[in-house]
Amino acid sequence: MTKNEPAIKSEWENDEVKVIIPYSAAGISNTVVLYSKFTGKMMLLDVGDGSTRDLLDLYGDKIVNEVDVIAISHGHFDHMGGLYTLLGYMRMMGRSLPLNILIPKGCKEVEEIVSFFRSNYRESLPFDLWFHELFDGSGFDTDFFKTRAFEVKHYGLENVTEDDIFMPALGYRIRIGQTIVAYSGDTRYCESLETGVRDADIAIIEATHDELPETSRRVHLCRDEAIKAGSLAKDYILIHGIPGYQ
Repeated sequence: MTKNEPAIKSEWENDEVKVIIPYSAAGISNTVVLYSKFTGKMMLLDVGDGSTRDLLDLYGDKIVNEVDVIAISHGHFDHMGGLYTLLGYMRMMGRSLPLNILIPKGCKEVEEIVSFFRSNYRESLPFDLWFHELFDGSGFDTDFFKTRAFEVKHYGLENVTEDDIFMPALGYRIRIGQTIVAYSGDTRYCESLETGVRDADIAIIEATHDELPETSRRVHLCRDEAIKAGSLAKDYILIHGIPGYQ
């Protein structure tokens, strides 16, 4: 794999932060881990199918209490399909710390999962569980991760019209110590993407298409667009390619 090819698995690190993408493939699953080297705390960007297994392979049972916050970019299954399993594992293993989940305002898919889980296990849930709706320019800070959201332009099969009716979708810009990590989520090329990734220490950019699709209905970035956006940051990783399964 070269820098200009989307990674299924990839890593980046500096003195403060280690970024691990245990798995990323469009239409299957996407998970990004931000690990603070000074505190041992983790932030998850999206939790696609299989994320609990992948996280256990990396960190073992540390994920039960060391995951500080989760940010979901949008409600498509390959970005949030592993959330229920992760919450179930944390409950079974007796997580004691509150868990905050950041979502785009109006992201009903994640809102309903969290609300159902909280309601269904009200009497036996050992930790407080909350979701927080964010929008363009809003933020959410914990002691370890300072997060700002930026709006991106993404839609899928939910839009049955030919109009640009976008689903709730966000990218995130996170400060860990003095390190800035930017994450595009899924988007077509837009000005807010450029603003969100500019001058970040590392930008994690989706690059679903090898080439620019011959359609005006743009859903994802192609590789050249992702490189253009990533080049605005100090370094970048391309993820979320379409796997070559036959």
